[in-house]
Amino acid sequence: MWTKIPILPYFRLVGPYLKQHKRDLVLLVLLLILGIGVQIAIPWLLKTYFDSPSDASLRSLLLLIGMMMGLGTVYQLLVLMSDYIGEHVGWSAANRLRSRLMRHCLSQDISFFHRYNPGELLDRVDGAVNGLAEFFYKFVVRFTNNVVLLLVTLGLLYTIHWSIGAVMTAFIVLAALVYYRLRDYALPYWVRVGEMSSAFFGFIGEQLTNTEDTRSSGASGYVMGRFKTLMRNWFPLHMEAGYAFSVMWMQSMMLLGLSTILTFAVSAWLWHTGTVSAGTIYMLMLYAVMLVGPIDTIRIELGALQRASANIERIRQLFDIRPAIEEEAGKEVLKEGPLSAEFREVTFGYSPHEPVLHGIRLRLEAGQSLGIVGRTGSGKSSIARLLLRLYDPQQGSVLLEETDIRRVKLTQLRQRVGIVTQDVQIFKGSVRDNLTFFNPAVPDDKIEAVLEDLGLASWYAELPEKLDTQLEAGGGGLSAGEAQLLAFARVFLKEPGLVILDEASSRLDPVTEEKLEQAVRKLLSGRTAIVIAHRLQTLRHVDRILVVEDGRIIEHDSQAALLENPDSRYSQLLRQSFRNSSR
Repeated sequence: MWTKIPILPYFRLVGPYLKQHKRDLVLLVLLLILGIGVQIAIPWLLKTYFDSPSDASLRSLLLLIGMMMGLGTVYQLLVLMSDYIGEHVGWSAANRLRSRLMRHCLSQDISFFHRYNPGELLDRVDGAVNGLAEFFYKFVVRFTNNVVLLLVTLGLLYTIHWSIGAVMTAFIVLAALVYYRLRDYALPYWVRVGEMSSAFFGFIGEQLTNTEDTRSSGASGYVMGRFKTLMRNWFPLHMEAGYAFSVMWMQSMMLLGLSTILTFAVSAWLWHTGTVSAGTIYMLMLYAVMLVGPIDTIRIELGALQRASANIERIRQLFDIRPAIEEEAGKEVLKEGPLSAEFREVTFGYSPHEPVLHGIRLRLEAGQSLGIVGRTGSGKSSIARLLLRLYDPQQGSVLLEETDIRRVKLTQLRQRVGIVTQDVQIFKGSVRDNLTFFNPAVPDDKIEAVLEDLGLASWYAELPEKLDTQLEAGGGGLSAGEAQLLAFARVFLKEPGLVILDEASSRLDPVTEEKLEQAVRKLLSGRTAIVIAHRLQTLRHVDRILVVEDGRIIEHDSQAALLENPDSRYSQLLRQSFRNSSR
């Protein structure tokens, strides 16, 4: 049974974080024990009063009323405190699990994010973990409390008379078997509801991200049609889960009715045989009612247990995914300053059976700059992604400073290799946070110096709160050139030894591009650089040129040598570019 109810799977996930709240857990246990003691004491007080001499004074009655009110107040305070501590511990542990799950997702390779869209990941990282926080509160504070109360009450019934204890034991066993079977019946429905929820929120997240393209292309009707289809598919799953829960509710009502009948029958028999007193009968009835309460509460909380099973399964599925990019045990350290780069017989494809790069052999000395040209889909960006180790080659190796990058810690590799693409991500936050990736250790004077080198001094001077000026998500309020220059500043603040510019200026107008090139030439001084571009004018200041076609190197030499050779592929592309621009 314990393997079916998600107690052990839950504690495998959240247990390490619960250990950090040992004091709170001890206090919670004490509060639950005191609460059970108060509940047990109330029927015993009433029994004592009813079995007292018939000429009990008004003072005795008032004393009983006062004690009952006091115990009731104490019980409510105990419930309030235990609820608060249970919520605090549950949410604190769940938040730590959420952080671990978030780090796990961020450690995955790029293919992982192709399989799971942002909305689906958000639903698992946030929604499923929230469900586990609720599970802890309900399981520890309510479920466990009621199970213990059930056992204690059952033991007291045996002390009153074995018959009532035996009858209620049989009833509890029957109820447990029924709920146990019904739990397996309802679980698959809740799992499907969770899967549909992930698909729905994934769709919503995707559409909200692309709302501008959706509106401009007139696809709002399609989006709403898809929205309604998802809702239509989601509704019957919710109905099936609700139906399964209703079956459990009806069964529980039948069991509760049966327990009432059994209690009345045994109480009547004990009374007629003169085995127990009137006060004892009254206490017996109260204890029987106390049995009914925990059983019904346990039945209600089984819904939380079912949802917890589904949430644990969805979280476990994410944790079971291992990144394709694994760090090896030995961690090499890349030196400071410019880095040499080398590809040794590299073959790579996003699908193992469809290579994009074929046997690439390439070496770039430290401090040199390399321009890569080629048609769309020729493999230019794949070279950049391999240098960042967003993917690993199927064959061959990629080296920086004669070190295979698979032996370099990923965080250090991506600190020493910087990339700027044409797609700039601006976060909702201050200018400082956007440039430093929320790293407060970067000094302001260093940020301001980089902005000045990039020609952003006048833009910076107009900011109302300087580095504390808030930017909108997506770069609202910034021109394309300003956003691109901020992306350059962000990279150069890391002081990388190798800088990759992947079509970084393709969206800029010629004037802004020229301004950017002047700043970049200054900042690239003393660094190794790889510039990937469609517009060949962008490459006029690089040392070497690499021409790729269909994933193969067809030309690699100094720019001067290729320009001197009119038959070189690079010279032909340059002449074709000039003809196109003069039309």
